[in-house]
Amino acid sequence: MHEFTIGPIGNWNGTINIITKLGNIAEETVDVICVSVSDSFKHSHSFWNALTKVGGRKEYTDAFTKAKKALSSCLSPGEILVVDVSKTKLPMRFVFLVVYPDMHHLEKAYRSIFREAIARQCTSIAIPGLGSGNIGNSVYSTAVTACSVIYETAIGDALGSIKEQFIAQLHVKFGMYTAKDSMFTIPGKFIIFCFSFSERGCFGPMRVSDNMLKFLIPQSEVVEDDCSICISRLTNGESQVFQLPCAHQYHAECFAEYLRSPGSKKWCLLCRQYFELPLGDQPNGAQMFIRKNHSLKLPGHEDSSFTYEILYKVANGVQEASHPRPGKPFTGTRRKAYVPGTPDGSKVLRLLKFAFERRLIFTVGDSLTTGKRDVVVWNNIHHKTNVHGGPQNYGFPDPEYLRRVREDLTAMGIYDEMLAFEEEDQ
Repeated sequence: MHEFTIGPIGNWNGTINIITKLGNIAEETVDVICVSVSDSFKHSHSFWNALTKVGGRKEYTDAFTKAKKALSSCLSPGEILVVDVSKTKLPMRFVFLVVYPDMHHLEKAYRSIFREAIARQCTSIAIPGLGSGNIGNSVYSTAVTACSVIYETAIGDALGSIKEQFIAQLHVKFGMYTAKDSMFTIPGKFIIFCFSFSERGCFGPMRVSDNMLKFLIPQSEVVEDDCSICISRLTNGESQVFQLPCAHQYHAECFAEYLRSPGSKKWCLLCRQYFELPLGDQPNGAQMFIRKNHSLKLPGHEDSSFTYEILYKVANGVQEASHPRPGKPFTGTRRKAYVPGTPDGSKVLRLLKFAFERRLIFTVGDSLTTGKRDVVVWNNIHHKTNVHGGPQNYGFPDPEYLRRVREDLTAMGIYDEMLAFEEEDQ
């Protein structure tokens, strides 16, 4: 077990105790434990057995069912279903079911965890190395992201009542991991990375896009193969090596040079799996609701059997470091938009949903339309907010609309291939 303390940091004068250890997370005496689940809230066999064994099968099932019934909309990757388990035999107050926290939604997942815990005045959380089992996140990535979000939450003076965070793992007897990623490999690495990250004084805002260090691996893990960029041996001992989440390896200098080249994408050159996605500064807590309206026909798309109606809600809040006036309040917004229910429209809708999950649809700034300062504004991705009136009134008909949206999304770094990658992972 390792234990270390973070704080004071920035405006935050408190401290948070980080404890990394091995154990059965279902038996932790904390306020909150976190569990990775599918987008339909299906638990892994190991977690379900652990929770129902300790908490009582009927009691936990009832609490889980009650939480699901209270939902008003589907949850996206990285979002949380809060299960109140105070009436079960589990020693904690809440179980946070984290929806599919893959590498692209890991930061969102950790932010959601802290936000929900703080809202419930929780003082301790037990978090496994999210997604570092079957979902396939890099253990280093998981540890670095956890530490980074702790830092950013603290520097924004938003840690509230949290005093302790446990990094715990289910015991191997529950069969959570395969032989390749055994109980003794994943938590062990997670502990080492978390602890060394703290000891090096590396706590600081770390965006994946600004830092490739998470992909560096020790020479002992380098495979006997060639770097596919320079065609020389990876094991020459002279160069550091990156291993991407897809497990392909490159010389660090070679891959960094590739990323600096014009037109490069954040994907593996061999299998074209993306290792990083763009992330904007859309306010946290923004909501996107989608419904099919079968009675609405958009001008120019009368052949479509329905229209997608999108409702965006962004609450008032406080500006983050990346916004124009950090620490000052901003005014939220509520926007409605329309997308034709055609095959092309359906693809664009999925791209818009993906961009929303990456916090790219809105930002905070000054409105060019109204002149108001410190408000939520569109982030340069075209939306149709009226049914009629044509392009000049942000309405239909507009035969070029779907093409322009795709161009906007491409400029933001959102590509069709990312949707295919998401489908494979889910």
